[in-house]
Amino acid sequence: MRSKGLLVIAAIAAFTLGTARPALADNNADGSIGAVQAGTIGVDPSAGATQAGASVSGTVPISVGGSGNNTASNSVGAVQVGGGNSSSNSIGGVQVSAVNSSPSVSAGANGTTAGASAPVTVGGGGSNTASGSTGAVQVGGGNSSAGSGGAVQVGSASATPTAGAGMAGSAASASFPVGINGGGNNATGSTGVAQIGGGNNSTSSTLAGQSGAITAGSSAAGTTPAGTQTASNPVSVGGPGSNSATGSTGTAQIAGGNTATGSAGTVQSGPVTATPSATSGGTAGTASTPTGGAGAVGAAGGTPTAAAAGQPSTSTTQAAPVPVNEQSLNVPLGASKTPAGFPSGQLPFTGLALLLFVVLGVALLATGLGIRTRARA
Repeated sequence: MRSKGLLVIAAIAAFTLGTARPALADNNADGSIGAVQAGTIGVDPSAGATQAGASVSGTVPISVGGSGNNTASNSVGAVQVGGGNSSSNSIGGVQVSAVNSSPSVSAGANGTTAGASAPVTVGGGGSNTASGSTGAVQVGGGNSSAGSGGAVQVGSASATPTAGAGMAGSAASASFPVGINGGGNNATGSTGVAQIGGGNNSTSSTLAGQSGAITAGSSAAGTTPAGTQTASNPVSVGGPGSNSATGSTGTAQIAGGNTATGSAGTVQSGPVTATPSATSGGTAGTASTPTGGAGAVGAAGGTPTAAAAGQPSTSTTQAAPVPVNEQSLNVPLGASKTPAGFPSGQLPFTGLALLLFVVLGVALLATGLGIRTRARA
C-alpha cells in the first residue's frame, strides 16, 4: 500500500515537471543593491453601459515594454520597467521602455453620437543604457548615458487627441496632434542634461537642454446639409538633423540641426513654420442682375445693382443734378444761403471776395466822413 502511494506521488511530480513552462528570466541584477525590475506590462481595462436606447463605453489600454532583458550590474537603487534596460555600475538610475496608451470614450443616444480619444506614445525601438551614471532617468527607449550625472532622457513622444460628434446629418470633429521627433539621445560625460524627443547628443557638457523637432497641428471640421467647412493650423519647429553639444556649458537647443562646441550660454533653435488654412464647401448664394420689369435700369439710369439671390430687386429713380449757379435762392428764412456762382464746399465772402468788400467799405466810410465835414463847414 505504501509503495502504491509513492508511485502516485512520483507520477504527479513527473506530470507537473513535464508540463510546466520555463521560468521567465528577463531580469538580471548582479551585485546590485535595492534593484527593482519589471518586464513588459500591458493592461486593457474597459467599461460600458446601455440603458433606454443610450449607450456609453470607455477603454484605457496601456502597455510598457521593449525588446530584450533588464540588466542591472553592480548598481544601487536601480529601477527598470518594460525590458531592454541596462544599468552597470550606476546609482539611482530609473529606466522605462516605450510607453503606449490609447484611452477612448464613446456615447450615443437617439441618433446622436459622440466620441473622443487621446493616444499617447513615448519612445520607440532601442534600449536604455546607463553605465557609470548617477541619477539618470531614461524613458522611452533609445537612450544612452555613460559616466553622466543627473541626466534626464525621454525618447520621441507623440499625442493625438481627437473628438467628434454627429447628429441629424451634421457632424463635427477636432484634433490636436503634437509630436517631438528624432532618434536616440546620447549623454556622455555630461552633468545636468535634459534631452527630449531623440536625436540629441551631449558630450562632456554641463547644464544642457536639448529637444528634437516639434510639430503641432490643430484642425477642425464641420459638415452640415449646406456644406463642409474645415480649418487647420499646422506649426513646426525645426527640421531634419540632430542637436549636438560638445564641451559646452548652459546650452539650450530646440528642434534639431543645432551644433554647439566649446560654447557657454548658447541658445539655438531651428526654423519655425506655420501654414494655417481654411476651406468651405458650402453652396453660397449667387448674385443676380435684373433683366426687365420694374427692376430694370435704363442705359441713362446709371450702373445696375446686383440683388441678393431670393430677394426682390428694387431701383430708385434719381433726378439729374442741377448746377450750383442755376439753383434758386428762394429758401426759407433762417436757412443756409449760398450765393450763386460760388463753388460748393467754400464759405461765401472769404478769400479775394472778402478783400474787395473790405476795400469797398473803407471807401464808403471815407466818402461819408468827407461829406459830413463839408456840411458842417
